[in-house]
Amino acid sequence: MGMCDSARCPQATHHSQHRQIWANHAENTQAVFLGNPRLSRPERARAQAAFDRATRVVAGIDAANHPDEEPCS
Repeated sequence: MGMCDSARCPQATHHSQHRQIWANHAENTQAVFLGNPRLSRPERARAQAAFDRATRVVAGIDAANHPDEEPCS
């Protein structure tokens, strides 16, 4: 999939160029797996964990690129 996955590689980092890949992963996981009412409980739990992790990575990338407070001059 081309994602640098810090869960599998301790040297992996997430940068702004990775954001769209992670956002797409979260969107696809939600649409395909979490949107399927016939999904078993264990598979739903795995899909939810993947979705939650992808949204955390996207939020982390956004936070790193947009600091909360800019210094006033």
